[in-house]
Amino acid sequence: MASVAEQASAPATSKPGLYRWYVVFVLFLAYTFSAIDARVLTLLVGPIKKDLGLSDFEISLLQGFAFAILYSLAAIPIGRFVDTSPKRTRLVVWGVLFWSAMTMVCGTVRSFGLLFAARVGVGVGEATLSPSAYSLISDYFERSKRALAISFYAIGYPIGSGLALIVGAALLHHFSQPGAGDLGWLGAHQPWQMVFIAVGLPGIVIALLVMTIREPKRQEMASGHSAAMPLREVFAFIRERWKLYGMLIGSTALIALLAIGTSVWYPTFLIRTYGMTTSQVGFYFGTLMLVCGTIGTIFGGWFAGRLVQKGQADANMKVVLVATILKGLPLIIGPLMPTPTLALFFMGIGTLVGQASQGVILAAIQDVTPNQLRGQVTALTLLGVNLIGMGLGGSVIAAITQFGFGDENALRYSIAITGAVVLPMIVVLILAGMPAYRRGLADMSRP
Repeated sequence: MASVAEQASAPATSKPGLYRWYVVFVLFLAYTFSAIDARVLTLLVGPIKKDLGLSDFEISLLQGFAFAILYSLAAIPIGRFVDTSPKRTRLVVWGVLFWSAMTMVCGTVRSFGLLFAARVGVGVGEATLSPSAYSLISDYFERSKRALAISFYAIGYPIGSGLALIVGAALLHHFSQPGAGDLGWLGAHQPWQMVFIAVGLPGIVIALLVMTIREPKRQEMASGHSAAMPLREVFAFIRERWKLYGMLIGSTALIALLAIGTSVWYPTFLIRTYGMTTSQVGFYFGTLMLVCGTIGTIFGGWFAGRLVQKGQADANMKVVLVATILKGLPLIIGPLMPTPTLALFFMGIGTLVGQASQGVILAAIQDVTPNQLRGQVTALTLLGVNLIGMGLGGSVIAAITQFGFGDENALRYSIAITGAVVLPMIVVLILAGMPAYRRGLADMSRP
């Protein structure tokens, strides 16, 4: 096995060309299916609650905490592996196979505890993807193109989230037909169980595609440090720049809290408040997430790249700041609208604007982080995103509804309150950390 130092001296594979975009496309597909497997539960809240007798809070644990708990912990050693091994692609292959298998296991269980454990397994598998993907893409693309490339990868999440609802609704309808859940000697399964099994199966194909990715030459290595930085040097580097990484990781986590919390409960809010059917919500909300999320993410990456090319080195975080401010009003007033059409319209506007920061903030983290630390810093970011964003996003809204209002029909107010509290926190955090971000960019530009 080649060492990282040897890998760094290998022939460059990051020169302009179609192959590097093929790499982005394959990683995008993996991210899309990871989002489908993680988010299809959003559409299955009603059937699972009815079949297993669960509360909103228990459902929120399945949506967030169960997925996030070991995802977050596993991401740390995974990030270390990404930074010290030339086998990043192989790690993703095994991760895809594992999370897909655990998604199918979700379709075989009949209790809250076992479903919780299976969701934990999905999270562990998916923890291999993003640290590896950001590291690979950052080695294939120079800084002026990196935000756009990472944004292309990042649209996998809104597309996957949308498809989880659209495809999930179609699958739920199909498996609700008489006999559709009968798997012969494996026995009969509930429609929601069959949905989990069906969405997990494509993981085999995705894993085969990931196997075709070549390892690129490592770029932007930190001078004065070994290729595989000892942990004490890693901790010292991050500690010295605590204002920078505190802002980047903290704002990413809070953005995730709001985005994940809102998106996982919006379908249920539409059903409870306006009497929409599961199929209607799956189609309309899924299409909204897919279209608006994709356009917003790509535009954000493209626009930030254009600003960087014009000399605005801090363009990535400027785009994040402006997107956070502009999405505030539609996200807060959307759930308070008198009709589902208006509620979906404002959610669409909020998603379109908000997703402009999705890939850009991740590119910003890569831009101020040396190659030897990208996997580990990404892992710390995922720790914050999952513990705060995914772990608390859905549960905060559920807790306000269940323990604050004591009324399931008050879900719309819980969503609005969460937005009104979290959005100003994000803005203040970014403004406070911008000077440190600019210093980080200047440090990376020095030879």
